Amino acid sequence: MITIITIAAVIIICVIGLAGTLQAAGKKRERDEVSDEVKNHPVLFNPVIIIYSLAGIAGVGIILYYMI
Repeated sequence: MITIITIAAVIIICVIGLAGTLQAAGKKRERDEVSDEVKNHPVLFNPVIIIYSLAGIAGVGIILYYMI
């Protein structure tokens, strides 16, 4: 049962990451006007990096939860 829950959580995280990646790729054409804040910190406001970072944190949390 625990394995099924873990696999379901991983699949959900992957789907959210893929959706965020596709959404960011679709908005690539809309980058004609970029604010100075984003120009100064392009990695900080990148939705792909944010989603995959959250997925990594969630993955580590799941692993640590089942280890403890």
